[in-house]
Amino acid sequence: MRIAYTTHQFFPDYGAGTEVLTLHTAREMRARGHEAVVFTGYPVKGRFSRENAEDAYEYGGLPVFRFRHSNTWSLLPENPMEAEYENLFFAGLFRRELRRFRPDVVHFCHLQRVSASAVAVCFELGIPMVYTVTDFWPLCPTNQLLLPDLSLCEGPDGDGANCIAHLAGIHGGAAGRFFRALPPGVLGRLARISGMISWPERSVPAMAKALAARPGVLRERMNRIDAILIATGFMGETLARFGVERKRIRRVPFGIPGCDGTSPPATDRRRRETFRAGFIGTLYEHKGAHVLLEALRRLPADLPVEVLLYGDAGWFPSYGERLRSLAGGDERVRFCGTFPGERTGEVLGGMDVLVVPSLWHENSPLVILEAQRAGVPVIASRVGGTSELIREGENGFLFERGDDGELSRILERLCRDGDLVGRLSRNAPAPRTMESYAGEIEGIYRALASGGR
Repeated sequence: MRIAYTTHQFFPDYGAGTEVLTLHTAREMRARGHEAVVFTGYPVKGRFSRENAEDAYEYGGLPVFRFRHSNTWSLLPENPMEAEYENLFFAGLFRRELRRFRPDVVHFCHLQRVSASAVAVCFELGIPMVYTVTDFWPLCPTNQLLLPDLSLCEGPDGDGANCIAHLAGIHGGAAGRFFRALPPGVLGRLARISGMISWPERSVPAMAKALAARPGVLRERMNRIDAILIATGFMGETLARFGVERKRIRRVPFGIPGCDGTSPPATDRRRRETFRAGFIGTLYEHKGAHVLLEALRRLPADLPVEVLLYGDAGWFPSYGERLRSLAGGDERVRFCGTFPGERTGEVLGGMDVLVVPSLWHENSPLVILEAQRAGVPVIASRVGGTSELIREGENGFLFERGDDGELSRILERLCRDGDLVGRLSRNAPAPRTMESYAGEIEGIYRALASGGR
């Protein structure tokens, strides 16, 4: 079979969970004798032209077609808010490449930047479609269902007014202050009126109109996809509430590259004099690394504990500075930078516990599965799909999101009780292998390619 994958960004410049899943799924399919190609977005700032909007390269033996995307500039349509979910310029490029590659199935691992126009193109060409939903982009242009004040969002309302207020709160400026100042009812009526008027493409009213139309377009496109794969029940219920037909939704838990399916090794807490709590991920507010540092500040100064922060503190400089300010020269905090994926087991082996203090509804973080594979207990926020991966008191602990006091109490308990850490480690579930995951995915591909739905 020929299989085309899409993702919002890709290696070598980006290597978070969705990119890792895309890469290893495509590699597994190649190992099974199939052809695979990756279509990816690439975030740029400011303007770009038709001449430099696309390029191609190879990564790890995979052909990659890359399309540039800007949040403030679009070629077709000219409205960047509309192009965020309906990029007609990319649609033309994608149609051309699909006709050249002639895939038996297209697997969307992410649609941000390439946009839902990819779905329309596949539907037009009669190509079966699979979508692995790794975050909340179909509902939310910021992916996170998280408001500027860090409160959780239930998704777009009927007229998209809450989305307009949300993005206005993020981008600020005179227009942002205007939209934020309007009561929700007034903003909703304004959104409906705006939808009846033809505005200049790059005007603020045109962007508000496009944002209000987003939920309807995404809902319709999602219900054209043959198989929508989710890793957690939480994601499935969220999509169903949004209007995705349940018959399209299938639960397919993620696999872990290099996992052999055996029980993980138990962590020997007593081998170290200092208790090490680690964080691995993007150093940005929604991932909550600051919550871990606040919890550390609550611990007794004489408690033998260290916090290891793995992530690029320079990717979001203002947040990186905030973390360094919170650390305040505390020698118990170590900024460890990034590491190649093949060192994940080694890095986790240097921890007694992994902390995932996310403020948003995580789906099924691969880093939790990697920790469980390594026999490292996990402490995580009680949000979204994360709660489905941890059995409270058996293989980890959950705490209320943002509650650094509760997190601090859990850390102190574990620091003082090495036997408890060992028991949690021994109860870590054996994660699914990548081979098992790919085998199930391959079965879906074959059924769709042969005319099954």
